[in-house]
Amino acid sequence: MHELGLVFEVLNRVKGAVEENQIEPQQVAAVVLDVGEASTVVPKYMKECWPAAVDRTEYEHVDLKINELTAVVECKQCGNLYEYLNNDRKCPKCGCEKAALVTGKEFQLKEILLYDD
Repeated sequence: MHELGLVFEVLNRVKGAVEENQIEPQQVAAVVLDVGEASTVVPKYMKECWPAAVDRTEYEHVDLKINELTAVVECKQCGNLYEYLNNDRKCPKCGCEKAALVTGKEFQLKEILLYDD
């Protein structure tokens, strides 16, 4: 399970952004990630590992929120865009099985949410 290493890396990036922007760690309410369903990251495991990464740190109060992004592909035969996993990996328009991934492989720190003053 590589998700534990990933949450530690996310936390390091959050710490860097907080320091760079001169924000107090106590002001951070949540961290938001975009995770594509075609990535190698399992959102459930990320959420389970987050408490271990922030345990006994100044970020222990911070929530982890994950936006799960649908894998969308473009059919190589007809150009149709469709949800890859929800269509049995075939173009619903022409039945072709060859496609190019457009979205769904993302893994990125989208935003750091702060408490309102």
